[in-house]
Amino acid sequence: MNADSAHWTLLRHGEFGNQNLCKGGNTKKMKKKTLTIAIALVLVVALAVGATWAYLTAQSGPVTNTFTVGKILDNADNFALNEHPLKNANTTDGVYQLDMNATPVQAVTYSAVMPGVDLPKDPTVTIKANALKGDAYLFVVVDNQLASELTFDVNSAWTKIGEDSTKALYTIAAGKLTAGNTTDLAWHILDNDTVKVADKITSADLGTLTFNAYLVQAGGFENAVAAWNTANLVPGLTAA
Repeated sequence: MNADSAHWTLLRHGEFGNQNLCKGGNTKKMKKKTLTIAIALVLVVALAVGATWAYLTAQSGPVTNTFTVGKILDNADNFALNEHPLKNANTTDGVYQLDMNATPVQAVTYSAVMPGVDLPKDPTVTIKANALKGDAYLFVVVDNQLASELTFDVNSAWTKIGEDSTKALYTIAAGKLTAGNTTDLAWHILDNDTVKVADKITSADLGTLTFNAYLVQAGGFENAVAAWNTANLVPGLTAA
């Protein structure tokens, strides 16, 4: 091998060596790059896992709403429309007396009415003490089926607010009743508790006189008229 050949060989080895070194250098760089990428991926995964949190929550105590139907009376028996019975129901002279010591009743018969002799009659609406549990409007319907010979006046405690051919509708002039009454309440319907009898009677059947009392809640209504018409307790009998 001559000098040129040797030189060439050395150059070749040098080239190869340089190439190998370069390749070796690239391999290290690739490994380093690969390692760096791998570490980076691990770090990304670690960061992703570390950033996964549950939602923050809190809970208050419960609020429970209970609904029950209200009432205007504690007991229906504490609202009544009664009158005293006759002490002498079998009289033949037409002079009747009420038995004020007897238990009130809901029907009285006058079987011996005489011309010009007035009849005692005390239909009364009562509400017991502490019975009203809600504000209410009080009404009375008077169904007058009497013959023309029998007449009456309604007590001034009542105001007429409606009528039809035979019925008249009244409410108490004082207006709305307030819940929590501490005393017994009573309203007489007839003025002087009397039915007047004409001096001349031509009818054998003198008819009937019927009273009915009603309570209607005041809540939700502007006045007694609105309450009555909405409740529609006696169809066809409207208030105005």
